Amino acid sequence: MSSVPKAEQAANLEDEKLAHALTSRGFITREEWQQARTAETAGNPTLLLAKLVQLGYLALPQAQRLTQELANITSQHIPGYQILEKIGQGSMGTVFKARQLSMDRLVAIKVLNPKLAANKEFIERFQREAHLAARFSSNNVVQAIDVGTAGALNYFVMEYVEGTTIKDELTRGKVYEEKEAVEIVLQIAQALQHAHRRNLIHRDIKPANIVLTHEGVAKLADLGMARATSDTAKAKAEKGLAIGTPYYMAPEQVRGREDVDSRADIYSLGATLFHMVTGRPPFPYPTIDEVLRAHLEEELTPPDHLNTKLSAGVGEVCEIMMAKKRQKRYASPDELIVDLECLLHDEPPKFARQNMAAMLEGLAQGAAPEPEEEGEEQEAESDDKPQMVPLTWALIMMGILALSCVGNLFLLLRGRGE
Repeated sequence: MSSVPKAEQAANLEDEKLAHALTSRGFITREEWQQARTAETAGNPTLLLAKLVQLGYLALPQAQRLTQELANITSQHIPGYQILEKIGQGSMGTVFKARQLSMDRLVAIKVLNPKLAANKEFIERFQREAHLAARFSSNNVVQAIDVGTAGALNYFVMEYVEGTTIKDELTRGKVYEEKEAVEIVLQIAQALQHAHRRNLIHRDIKPANIVLTHEGVAKLADLGMARATSDTAKAKAEKGLAIGTPYYMAPEQVRGREDVDSRADIYSLGATLFHMVTGRPPFPYPTIDEVLRAHLEEELTPPDHLNTKLSAGVGEVCEIMMAKKRQKRYASPDELIVDLECLLHDEPPKFARQNMAAMLEGLAQGAAPEPEEEGEEQEAESDDKPQMVPLTWALIMMGILALSCVGNLFLLLRGRGE
């Protein structure tokens, strides 16, 4: 039997409810709460709010409004979890570091923005993210633990990962060494392989969504844009929408195609690899329109041309990952994994070399370019692309082939042959 008096137990419980309410909404941190809570304020929320104002942790209007809503906000908490601190803020909601009491382990809890919770569509999207995350049972994906509602709160509990994102490192000015970058990208490719086999696509691969643990494990996060390739209803509803993050979007995502598949994730991962080893995105224009148009029309400068410390192999892999036409990219994450492992063993990338050799052979023979995919949507201003490579151009190319390295030749030919 507890030696703590019932009155004190009740006061502690009420204080904990208020602490949860304030920290879960991002008003204060757990540390600020601990500093404000004293024997004098215990069990008296009005005094405690006044103390928070005195310490500068709450504005007076906030405290006044919270005082009026005390009964409502203290009734809203997530059973079984202790909120510790706010660790992130997104368009859909707020992410908190918390402790799962039953397992005594740290977790991350995403709480849907209360304003969005009034819309059934946002609740369904929020729950779909959690359910898709549960299907990504890979060591290289942030794991889903629970999803539910508590009063007016909609929450999603996931694995808490201690570490840093690739974006954080890039923002601090880091340019990754080739082997380190390839090792990280290989792990994310393995997560995509897992997703591909379950007919899932992420659709928002980018440096901000790759978390690197202190042990060096790369984990793919944020499945808010993920969907099943078999979800035709959602695909039709999103037709024409450019879904993704502009610096890393595949051309078919820019066009808003319905039939986006794992090759779009491969493109985005290629753009991420490019950024990691060069220190800048593939198309670093200041406006979104310029960036999106570049994904559709502008030839990629191979990363090894920008960072001469890189091998030609990593440049070839990037180019195949980011081919404008998806039929020229790696057909699946399986092929990409083979080539990344080749790079780690200082071997030429097998599939990238095969793709390049096939394209060079076609150009040298004056063959017509590959036809567009059935249903491919073209922008009006791209109708002037040549349909046949002239014979004189093919002869010139054959001469250059005898004098130049394969990598540079491929760069010269692609723009003319596309």
